[in-house]
Amino acid sequence: HRGHPVGPSFPLPFGPCARAGASPPGRLALRPRVGRLMGKKKAGSGGDSWASGASGGSSGGGGKPTWTRKKPAADDADGASAMVASAPAPAGRGANGKAKVDAGASTDGRGHIHGSFIPPGCDADDSYQDPSTSRNYEDSMVKGFWCPPRLRGRNESLIEAVNDWHFAMLNDANRNQFYFDAMSEVVKGKRVVDIGAGSGLLSLMAARQGASEVLAIEASRDMVDLAQLNIRRNGCENIRVIHDLSNNVKLSEAEKADVIVSETLGALMLGEGMLDYLCDARRRLAKPGARIIPAGGAQYAMLICSPTLAMVSSVQSECCKGFDLSAIGSLQDTGNLFFTKQWGFRLNSLPDLVAMSERVPIVEVDFQLTERPQIPATKTFRLEALRDGIVHAVVASWEVWSDSQKTHRITTHPEDTRDEPWGFARDMQWGQGLQLVEDFDAASHSDRNRAPAPFVVKAGEVLMLTVRFSVPCRQTFQFTLRRAASVAAAATAAAGGAAGR
Repeated sequence: HRGHPVGPSFPLPFGPCARAGASPPGRLALRPRVGRLMGKKKAGSGGDSWASGASGGSSGGGGKPTWTRKKPAADDADGASAMVASAPAPAGRGANGKAKVDAGASTDGRGHIHGSFIPPGCDADDSYQDPSTSRNYEDSMVKGFWCPPRLRGRNESLIEAVNDWHFAMLNDANRNQFYFDAMSEVVKGKRVVDIGAGSGLLSLMAARQGASEVLAIEASRDMVDLAQLNIRRNGCENIRVIHDLSNNVKLSEAEKADVIVSETLGALMLGEGMLDYLCDARRRLAKPGARIIPAGGAQYAMLICSPTLAMVSSVQSECCKGFDLSAIGSLQDTGNLFFTKQWGFRLNSLPDLVAMSERVPIVEVDFQLTERPQIPATKTFRLEALRDGIVHAVVASWEVWSDSQKTHRITTHPEDTRDEPWGFARDMQWGQGLQLVEDFDAASHSDRNRAPAPFVVKAGEVLMLTVRFSVPCRQTFQFTLRRAASVAAAATAAAGGAAGR
């Protein structure tokens, strides 16, 4: 989600992606609040299995989950997502025996889309309920502690999410301006559907700019009640709020939207299931040719070096009073993606951070056209080291745009938020994804109790960055970095071995 990681220890917010009993990929459940942060800003990932065959992550780590999946049906061998779609029963089955629809995301016989995100506080459908995530705030408190009366009876996971990232999101003035500008001259006289309406801010913007009618869809009853109050206080009479997930909503032809707007972006661009929700909405809830806001976006990756980052992610011998504690380094996690908010810092605050490669787009989507299957499970990119040094990590950030001309943009690139008045709020609701790096070739023959070998490069050295997207949801990913020379040598050796057989 926003602000947090996706990972093995997270309590399955995107668990729908995961196989039953598997662990989610990424870092999520290190502590109770990690899940909510990840979701919105959202970090996003699910516990799906990797294309390479490795499993995703399990809930572990203690604490209560922020999101949950429905219990899988008997025919849901891989623990399908709890997302409900009202599309007709699909015809035909995929290679894995699962039913599928023309939208690309596989579903079970009841329309549940496999592997997508369920928002915090979702109580719109019994299929999504779990006692650990639907309890009231007062039920989570230590016995004998005072409960603020205004919070009594409200959904605990929603309150956690709002306090983790929602306030920061609402106060990201640049984000708000982006959506206001993107809707300008687009929504006047049009029917607008707002997916994941939350407080109702985007719906209010659309109404102020002349939309004929706005349908605000929100999955949390508490948030629906507050959105309706906000709408009344702001004197808007043409906004209707529906308590449901958009996948459950059905509209007549006359009610369908001319414009769909949604801010369901995570710390990873697709981490909150934005692509799945928009695919479903443009197919069932919109008129042909309807405008989608945002229109598109791209997820980026860049190699970085920062000795300061190494101080909080590895054992530094000079700090240990002469004792050899290097064995602890063997526990360094270079397999999961973390979020900067999880570690409690802004990436642009690291004084010695330098780019070790150019920033490259690892996936680009057109929210008006792209389907989930169009994102490959694995992609490899050729990079060139910009300078001598150690590659400590890969940074994941994104940008989205308002229209095909990219007239307006917002980004999570760390340099874009550094000196802006809204920058702190941006980094506290989204931030960036971060995966530590080790020498890939040395890892295969390293001692189990030895710290991973650092990835040392020379300026101009050619590197190969492989991205494995989670299956089936494509909402999160994993990086592996190798030297182009070693990749070529391995391919030559493999070819020679095959010829000799």
